[in-house]
Amino acid sequence: MTLLLGALIAVSPLAMDIYLASMPSMTQALAATPEQVQLTLSVYMYGWGIAQLAAGPLSDRIGRRPALLGGLAVFVFASIACALSRNVFVLIGARLVQAASLASIAVVPRAVVRDLYSGDQAAHVLALMGLVLGIAPVVAPIIGSHVHVLFGWQANFLLVALYGALLWWFVRAMLPETLVQPDARATRPSVIVANYRQLIRSRVFTGYVLVAAFGFSGLFAFLAGSSFVFVSVLGESERGFGWLFGTVMLGNITGSMIGSRLVRRVGIERMVRAGTLLMVIAGIALGVLALLNVHHPVAIVVPMFAYMVAFMLTMPPATAGALTPFPQIAGSASSLMSFGQFLVASTAALLVGLTFDGTSRPMAFAIAVASVGAFLSFRILSPGKQRRAANQ
Repeated sequence: MTLLLGALIAVSPLAMDIYLASMPSMTQALAATPEQVQLTLSVYMYGWGIAQLAAGPLSDRIGRRPALLGGLAVFVFASIACALSRNVFVLIGARLVQAASLASIAVVPRAVVRDLYSGDQAAHVLALMGLVLGIAPVVAPIIGSHVHVLFGWQANFLLVALYGALLWWFVRAMLPETLVQPDARATRPSVIVANYRQLIRSRVFTGYVLVAAFGFSGLFAFLAGSSFVFVSVLGESERGFGWLFGTVMLGNITGSMIGSRLVRRVGIERMVRAGTLLMVIAGIALGVLALLNVHHPVAIVVPMFAYMVAFMLTMPPATAGALTPFPQIAGSASSLMSFGQFLVASTAALLVGLTFDGTSRPMAFAIAVASVGAFLSFRILSPGKQRRAANQ
């Protein structure tokens, strides 16, 4: 089940990353500007984030399996529509539908984990899922760059459609329903608002959500800017970009392997504290190198590799820390957490696209600011600090 859940949450980064190497050439193929092509990424992120507000409550009402099967079916058809797009605006619209369908695919696996586990054990399972998740950002740009060279950018969207169809079959055949008692009231607007109000009032939940949101912001800033920085600024080929991007994303796997071994030993709080410390060091290093105008791929790959290690040390325990106190509304909690992540992260990606000036500085500065935000959010709102304040 852990392997299948990891494969499910890998759909989202696969759909985001597989066509990144194609973005510069898509501007010519679709007679579009770089800013318009980058909108296929930022609109995707916004649509994904907003749709997740409804995906969690829906899964609380109808169950985890139906929510996943429905989301995967729409995802397959939307991916085919992306491949058939003949102008950038049709592609943006198809990407928006694709993103909305992915909402349940992103939310439900985490809710399934919360149905079955809590606390450090949940963080451990999420870290193991992260090993599977970490493979997608590594292989997606490498596969995508080769598919682009051989068959064109449209083939990448057909490839993710095939992946979604295979997962639909595996979910139908293998995934049991983990929600013991569906809540028929879960999708009522008054209940949704009440549940979200309860979550927002929790300082622990808010703190972990902000850590995750800023962490994702750095990642999304890299997704939005990396292809233009590596290809247009540094002069790498599409295949070269795939290998450089994949090297950075090896940090996902490294961080997941370390985190899955340590989290049950050191606990959620210490893992998040260590992860955000490494994150801010990596982010600031990237920003300083860009400020000094160090014009070499290593100046991006090395600090971003460290950032991704820190990201995967931080995300599973932060997710478990946010969801553990709310077992009865795990779907809603997962939805609100994902919404917060993607609202902030999508804005970061949009700003990188809008401020691209032919250098790596907009991307690097956005990542540096995001790392500082994650670091400060945990230090200000950490559960340990709140307990110490209550005891004084």
